[in-house]
Amino acid sequence: MKPGDVTSGSAKLDKSWKKLSARWEATKLEWHDSVSDEFEDRYLAMLEPQIIATLQRMRSLAGVLTTAQHECDH
Repeated sequence: MKPGDVTSGSAKLDKSWKKLSARWEATKLEWHDSVSDEFEDRYLAMLEPQIIATLQRMRSLAGVLTTAQHECDH
């Protein structure tokens, strides 16, 4: 990943979040008690909206950087 490459970073974050979510769903099939519920509520549930917002902002930033680079090249 080169400096200023927001697209690669957002792709990695998106892929990692999907992987974590899938693994958590598989884990919940075996681990389903009050502790797993607390873990999900305390950590995972709060992460999802933050990750979605971060991905949206990173995509927006990538667009701004692309526009700026295009304008500087011309």
